[in-house]
Amino acid sequence: MDGLLMSATGEQAYEHRKLYRCSWSQVAVNIGYCNSQCARKAARKYADKKSLPWPLNKASKGAGIYKARQYGMTWMQISRMYNQPIRSIQSCAYKWAKRAECKWPPEK
Repeated sequence: MDGLLMSATGEQAYEHRKLYRCSWSQVAVNIGYCNSQCARKAARKYADKKSLPWPLNKASKGAGIYKARQYGMTWMQISRMYNQPIRSIQSCAYKWAKRAECKWPPEK
């Protein structure tokens, strides 16, 4: 049973990092690990088991905000995740989108 639980949470950690490109510390908090090392270790074990790409690099803050918005998070949820005002995270994502030549506002 523990192996199954570890695999499921390893998958969650891997997918969360892949989707949001946030820090391993943030993955640990969001998924429920005790620290970043445990989250990273479980995700790596899952990636090795499934022959998935590793490592998953952290994206810039602007890219992370943009992707989170694309995947359906509200500006309020994102602002809480980054502990910053909505206006600040929108500005950060906007500047990143302009540099990366991505459409603004991000489509869901």
